[in-house]
Amino acid sequence: MKQNLPLNQAILTVEQLDKEYPFVDLLLDAGFKHVFGRQKNKDILIAFLNQIIPDRTIVDLTYNQNEQIPDNIESKASRFDLYCTTDDGSRIIVELQRKEQHDYIHRSLYYSSLPIAEQVRIGNETYMFSHIYIVNILNFTLKETAHREQVLSAFRYKEIEDNTLLTDRITHIFVELPKFKKKLEEIDKENVQDIFYFCLRNLKDLKTIPDSLDTEIAQRIFTASAVAAMTTQEKMYYIDNMNTERDIRNQIQFAVDKGREEERKLMASKLKAMGVGIDVIIESSGLTREEIEML
Repeated sequence: MKQNLPLNQAILTVEQLDKEYPFVDLLLDAGFKHVFGRQKNKDILIAFLNQIIPDRTIVDLTYNQNEQIPDNIESKASRFDLYCTTDDGSRIIVELQRKEQHDYIHRSLYYSSLPIAEQVRIGNETYMFSHIYIVNILNFTLKETAHREQVLSAFRYKEIEDNTLLTDRITHIFVELPKFKKKLEEIDKENVQDIFYFCLRNLKDLKTIPDSLDTEIAQRIFTASAVAAMTTQEKMYYIDNMNTERDIRNQIQFAVDKGREEERKLMASKLKAMGVGIDVIIESSGLTREEIEML
């Protein structure tokens, strides 16, 4: 990937960022939140959500605090990438996952429980709650949906035999970007969903704005993603995020090159604590699944 610096390259400077990267990487946490997570760009987020959320049209939304503090002080707080409430009271959690993670489906299920508890906690004496959507933008393919060619999958709770819908209040949405394989010349500019998928996957590699994508929403994405329009502070934050990813790769490579078992176990332990998928840790460290599970 162009955003990832060579292992032996010095820390990226603001000048290098301006020169080499016209647009942010939307699959980098800082880049994604810079475009989709700011009040002045919420029209972009609304347009995206209206393309992927079934049976609902969002007119407006409010960004909520993205950290959920549990009632039990011994429980772990959860931080979402984005957490919003729409004009009709629906709750939407948006999670970006760049690397494969073990048991990701269960993570999505856990996240759906948090806005339920929040709504009950604020004084709702019944167990009725507003619609909840967990939107998972993934830069990998789920094994559970590997048989599907579609980029977008939406799941609700249904009866096993006759498919009767139990409730429409909770919807899990998965956007598996590796399944989107269209090149720029194949994009129909009237297909807004394809424009978003293309930008999420490829914006970091573009040097100029394509003439073929001259629609209003495409231009909004390009404008919001332009590195040249970022403040120095925003650029420094973005660079720090890029360098953090590079540092992780450096440490993995160091452990592999050294070949020392203790180094590899230490790095695998750190990656496991960060929530990196076990298959990625196996490939990176050379340890077995059993060794990693025991860490």
